Amino acid sequence: MTKGKKYPQRAPKKNYFAELTKTPEGRAKRAEWNKKAWAKAGRPAGVPHGYTKETIAPLREKAKQEAERFVEIMAKNGDGPEDEFAVEALKAAVEIMRVPGETRERLAAARLVLDFTKQKPVAKQDVTIGKAEDFLSSLLEEEQKTDGSEVKKDTEAPIH
Repeated sequence: MTKGKKYPQRAPKKNYFAELTKTPEGRAKRAEWNKKAWAKAGRPAGVPHGYTKETIAPLREKAKQEAERFVEIMAKNGDGPEDEFAVEALKAAVEIMRVPGETRERLAAARLVLDFTKQKPVAKQDVTIGKAEDFLSSLLEEEQKTDGSEVKKDTEAPIH
C-alpha cells in the first residue's frame, strides 16, 4: 500500500473536532468547552487509590481516635513526649501509620513513631573500641616478650 493511492469505496476519515474548527460556531463551542472548569476531574488530594473521599473519612476518624488513645497510654506509662508539639506530631504520625495509603508515607510515619518511642540501640563502636584496645594491648605484650628473647633467623635460603 502506497501513500498516494486513494480508495473511493472507503469512507473518508472525519475527526469531529477537526470538522468543528472549520466553522465559527464550532470554534466558539470548542473555546467554551476549553474554558469550562473540570472541578470533579480525578481523585481529591490525599485520598489513596481504591477509595473515595466518603469511604476514607470514617477510616481516618477511627485512626485519629486510635492515635489519641495510643498517645494517652504512652503518657500514662511515662514513655510519651512532654512537649505539646511533640505529642501532636506523634498523634499525626500514628494516624498516618493506621490509615491505608502510600507505603512510603506509612513507613516514614512508623520510623518517626519508633524514634519517639524506642531508644536506639547502643552503638557497636563502644564494643569494637574495647576490642581494638584489647587487641593493641595484647600486641604490645607480645612485642615486649619477643624483645626479651632473641629470635633466631635462618640465614640460609632453601634450595628449590
